[in-house]
Amino acid sequence: MNLPIRTRLTAIYCIVFCLGGAALEVGAYVALKLAASDIADRELKSRLGGVEQFLDDHLPRMDLARVQKEVRTHTALQPDLLWIASQNGPAVFESPLLTPFAPRDQASPPRLWTAGTSQQPLRLLSVRYPVNGQQYRLLLGTDLTFPFAVVHRFGLLLLLTSPVLMAAAATVGHWTARKALAPVLAMTTAARNIDATDLSRRIELPQSHDELHYLAETLNGMLSRIEGGFRKTVEFTANASHELRTPLAVIRATAEVALMRDSGEASDAWNPERAALRQILLEAERNTALLEDLLRLARADSGTACLRMKPLKAAEVLRSACESCEPMAVRRGINLHYAPCDVEAWVTADEGCLKSLLLIVLDNALKYTGPGGRVDAALLDNRPGQLICQIEDTGVGISESDLPHIFERFYRSDRVRNREEGGAGLGLAIAEWMARVHGGSMEVESTLGAGSKFRIVLPLRPAPEPVSEPALERLSLQGKQE
Repeated sequence: MNLPIRTRLTAIYCIVFCLGGAALEVGAYVALKLAASDIADRELKSRLGGVEQFLDDHLPRMDLARVQKEVRTHTALQPDLLWIASQNGPAVFESPLLTPFAPRDQASPPRLWTAGTSQQPLRLLSVRYPVNGQQYRLLLGTDLTFPFAVVHRFGLLLLLTSPVLMAAAATVGHWTARKALAPVLAMTTAARNIDATDLSRRIELPQSHDELHYLAETLNGMLSRIEGGFRKTVEFTANASHELRTPLAVIRATAEVALMRDSGEASDAWNPERAALRQILLEAERNTALLEDLLRLARADSGTACLRMKPLKAAEVLRSACESCEPMAVRRGINLHYAPCDVEAWVTADEGCLKSLLLIVLDNALKYTGPGGRVDAALLDNRPGQLICQIEDTGVGISESDLPHIFERFYRSDRVRNREEGGAGLGLAIAEWMARVHGGSMEVESTLGAGSKFRIVLPLRPAPEPVSEPALERLSLQGKQE
C-alpha cells in the first residue's frame, strides 16, 4: 500500500511516541510499586529496632503476662501486626492477623515478603533476635492496602490517559509532518502551475537554506534550461512557417495564373498538365493552411497570441459560425441544425478566436459525417456558472482507444487517416488551446459508428448593464469634440 509521506511520517511519529510513552508509563508504574514496597520495608526495619529495644528492656525483668500487657498497650509497636515467640518456650505475643504467616521452622532465615489477601495485602518481615541467650522469632507486618490503592489508581490513570496521549501524538505528528512538508507542497503546486504558455515562472526559494532550498534551486535551473530549449523550438517553428509562406504563396499564384491562361474546355483527364497544376494548387492550399496552424500554435506556445477579450453573446457567435459552415453542409448533403438558446448567455471572449474555435469543431463534425447525416449545434446552461456549447454529429465516431489522444498535436486515428479529409491533426489541438485561454475546457463523448458529442465549456458572466440615453449622449458629444 502506497501511503502519502505525511501519513507515513505521522504513523512513525505516533509509533515512536506511543512506544516511548508506554515504556515510560510501565516504568513509572513499576517504580511507584517498588517505592511503596521500599517505604514499607523501611517502616518495618524502623519498627524492628523499637521491638528489639522493647524486648531488651522488658523481658529480663518482667514475667510473660506483664510483657504481653505492655505490648498490647504500646501503640508504637503496632500490636495488631506483631508476632513474637521464643525458640523453645511459649509465644510471647501473637497477633491473630499474623498467626497464619508465622514461621514454623526454627531455623528459618530472615526474609521480607508480601502476603495477605487482595482486600488486605501485607508486607512481612521475619527475623531472629537473641535476648539473654535465648532466641526469639519476630514477625512484623505493615498494611499495604493504601499504598497498593494508590498504585492501582495510578495505573488506572495511565490507562485512561493513554488514548488521549495517542490522539495528541497523532495530532502533533500530523501537524509536524504538514509543517515539514509545506515547502515541498508549495514547490509542487508552483511546478504544476508552470506550463508551456509561461515557462518564465519559477519556484520560490525557501528561506530555510537547507536541502529544500537546494532542491528549489535545482528545479529552477532545470526550468531555465527547458525554457531556453522550448523557446528555440518555438522560434524555429514560427520562423520556418513564416519563411515558407512566401514560397507557397508564389506557388499558388503561379498555378492559378497557369490555370487561368489554359482556359480550354478539355477535361483534366485529357490534359495532364492542367491536372498537375490543379494538384499543385491543392497541395499549396493545404500546406498554407498547415503553416497557418503551425504559426497559431507557435504564438500560443510562446504566449504572444493577442486576444481582445470583451463581453459577447454566445448565441450570436454560434449562429454566425453555423451560417459560415452552411454552404459546406449543403455541398456534402448534411443537415446542419442550430438550436437557439432560450436564455441570454454572455461570455468574456475574443470574438474572432471564439468563432474560430466553433468553426474548427463544426468543420471536424462535417468532415466525418456522411451524406444524409445530421449535425446539431446548441447552447446549454445546465451547469451552474458555466455555458456549454454542444456540437453533436451522426458521423463515424471515435474509438475508445483514440479518445484520450484526440487533442494531441498531429494525432490522427487510423480510421480517419485520410489526407483529403483528415488534415494534419492540429485542428482539435488548436481548439483545445482556444478553450483553455478563455478559462474553459473541452469534453467529448463518442461511440464508434454512432457519432460524437463535443462540448465547449466556458465560464458564464453577468450580462453587461445597459447604457442609459444621457450617457450615450455624453459619449456622442465627447466623440464629436475629439
